[in-house]
Amino acid sequence: MDVSVSIITLTKNRAPLLRLCLQSLVGQLKRDDELIVLDNASTDNTRDVVNSFKRFFTIRYFMTDVQGYPKLYNTAVSKSAKKIIVFLDDDCIAGKNFVSHVRRVHDEQNAARVAQGRTISIPRGNIYVDVMGDHYVNWISANTTSAPFMRTFDNKNASMPRSVWLASGGFPQQLSVGSEDIELGLRLRRKGVQIVYDPSIVAYHHERKTFAGFVDQHRRIAMSEALLALRAPGADSLREVYIKKIILHIQSAVRRELFYLTSFQITYFFMLPCLYIVLAVVRVWTYHMTTWTHQK
Repeated sequence: MDVSVSIITLTKNRAPLLRLCLQSLVGQLKRDDELIVLDNASTDNTRDVVNSFKRFFTIRYFMTDVQGYPKLYNTAVSKSAKKIIVFLDDDCIAGKNFVSHVRRVHDEQNAARVAQGRTISIPRGNIYVDVMGDHYVNWISANTTSAPFMRTFDNKNASMPRSVWLASGGFPQQLSVGSEDIELGLRLRRKGVQIVYDPSIVAYHHERKTFAGFVDQHRRIAMSEALLALRAPGADSLREVYIKKIILHIQSAVRRELFYLTSFQITYFFMLPCLYIVLAVVRVWTYHMTTWTHQK
């Protein structure tokens, strides 16, 4: 028998992206499934977008002014009721057969595990998207212990049985700016829960397409990594991962430069080294400033 799923989507003032996300799920959800949309006090037409899809599948829509990703995710999950919890960000588009592949992973004999899907950065051909796409592939590689098993997971595109979630106690509320999924993954793995990478579970993620958006995203990532190191037990085990990521980033940057050169994208060829210099400064500065501020 197919397992029922609760898809968890947080959103705030991103109605156009949310519409694309919901459209990608049309025809994939069954009668027993549900979609939980937790709206963090949007002021745009998010509610109208949600209502326009209620004829296609069961949507449970909630408004909240709760702050911080962990509290938002924990609140959304508390509203759900199905056997499998599926996290899908509002700026993601579910790939073909996304839900059926999730069911397959959790309907197999060893079902008490977390499934990490494959996330593809879009739109392609933009330098900021290209770099983020490379970095996501590197993140997967650096966190793979022995294929297909991973050290932790990324909740843009991940799923787990409700029983695993309940036993974990949910996301840690002290990591209010991000990395709550990484901490939970580390904690689950220490308890013996397998985290499996399944590239058949595909989601397409809209990345930032401007310099300002790109820099801000990396600033927030560095901040979340610093707080993870300070506040999450066992996070020191990620030092090895950080070193692996740096090596992989250097390798992917060289490959990207060769691609830009051979495809005659000369502007991007000269932009990329500058972008990585800015990226390094922003990440290192933000990480150390966050560490210093929160240790005071």
